[in-house]
Amino acid sequence: MKIAFLHGWSGDRALWRPLIAKLAEFDCHADDRGYFGDPRVVDTADIVVTHSFGTLRALSDPPAGARALVAINGFDCFAARPDFPHGVPARVLERMQARLAADPLAAVTEFRARVGALAPQVMPDPAPLAADLARLREDDRRGRWSGPLLVIHGACDPIVPPPLQAATFADRPDATRLTLPDHGHLAPLSAVITCAAAIRDLAARLG
Repeated sequence: MKIAFLHGWSGDRALWRPLIAKLAEFDCHADDRGYFGDPRVVDTADIVVTHSFGTLRALSDPPAGARALVAINGFDCFAARPDFPHGVPARVLERMQARLAADPLAAVTEFRARVGALAPQVMPDPAPLAADLARLREDDRRGRWSGPLLVIHGACDPIVPPPLQAATFADRPDATRLTLPDHGHLAPLSAVITCAAAIRDLAARLG
């Protein structure tokens, strides 16, 4: 069974190494948006595992053949709008866009520090980062996924707080949901064993 892994904003495919190591029995492939090097696309998969903004990316353009979605620290809409009041206010994203335009390295470093990630080791490419910030502000992918769905959130996530978590995939009361106490926005790293077990269980149910 093939699993595609899609990272979030300011990240790269290295995020998934510990989790992939725990899922050695599967055919695992991680994409890369190219923020810090060459981009990489995963065209096909049975299961798509996403982190944060990677969920919006998967909902917009899922790998061919995808049958199930695992959204870790993810969302189907991020920015607030009249019918989505629990989203992030537009002014927050506007500040991030201005900061990125002025100093891409500082903007990425500050965001990564906020979620507990290390500073980047190379200069980021501002073009895909800016394009994806615009998508975070504009994209609304609610109601786009009808297949098996596993949603994993950290109770202490500073990027996707509890009200936004509750509003995420609100159209899917049938989804399997896990909320991890004492975990934040990097659940693929901080809760790798729990995430691997949940993915393995979903795969077994898919058959």
